[in-house]
Amino acid sequence: MPPYVPPAVAANVAKLNRSWVSKAVAVGLVNPSTLDGEDVVVLRVFAFVDQLVWPGAKRSRSEARAMEPWQSLAVNAARDAARDPATRLDSTLWIAQDGVTVTHDQAGHTDFVLSHLQSMFVAVPIGAWIAELPPNMETIFHWPREILSQTIRRTDHSSVELHVFSTIPQLATAFALCRSPLSPDDYATVKRQVSAELPATSIRVVERAGSSASPLWHELYEVPKSGLVRNPLDQRSLLDEFGPSINMLGQKTSGQDR
Repeated sequence: MPPYVPPAVAANVAKLNRSWVSKAVAVGLVNPSTLDGEDVVVLRVFAFVDQLVWPGAKRSRSEARAMEPWQSLAVNAARDAARDPATRLDSTLWIAQDGVTVTHDQAGHTDFVLSHLQSMFVAVPIGAWIAELPPNMETIFHWPREILSQTIRRTDHSSVELHVFSTIPQLATAFALCRSPLSPDDYATVKRQVSAELPATSIRVVERAGSSASPLWHELYEVPKSGLVRNPLDQRSLLDEFGPSINMLGQKTSGQDR
């Protein structure tokens, strides 16, 4: 079960005044005694739609009011997105007066816009908002968390920085940060080192070679009689799979190779 989040903390993480928690409680959106990361996302979307006034509509800010159908749909879609394994960093919540839609990639975004050229709508970066939740505010859906961090030495006395992530038991991805590509011996050392810390776990190795400003990403694996194979990876796909932690790799240390 996700950890409980006090109302003041939930409001702070959602970048809202605490009064928004009280408003959400009053309309039945959240329970103040069971707040968690999912509710933080709901609070943020609720505050957004509550202040959204469509052109031609008149509404007093101080007037007490019930939620309109399109607002309820938007809030429910936000909660669903926090639970949906299809959610990605680029996922967008589209809100219109006649309904809401969540799309997860550029093709979906484009299709929505082209099919609503004659309509009024707004876009909420729901994937990015979910990604901004701190590690202690897990939603049912979340990006993998780092479970192991180490540095290993290579035979040339340079170092490889390891960051291991996992959400699935017995399966982990080890990111190896290095200035130059791993040799077959380096690859074997990485797998041996991670396996020693995480026994009975299948290890996937992803290499980030070069500088952090212009990295080259490859998934590494061995093929009988062919040796070590490098499969190029796109950083965008890694962001979709692992979230914004990818952009933080290596930033906690002063350098990868000394």
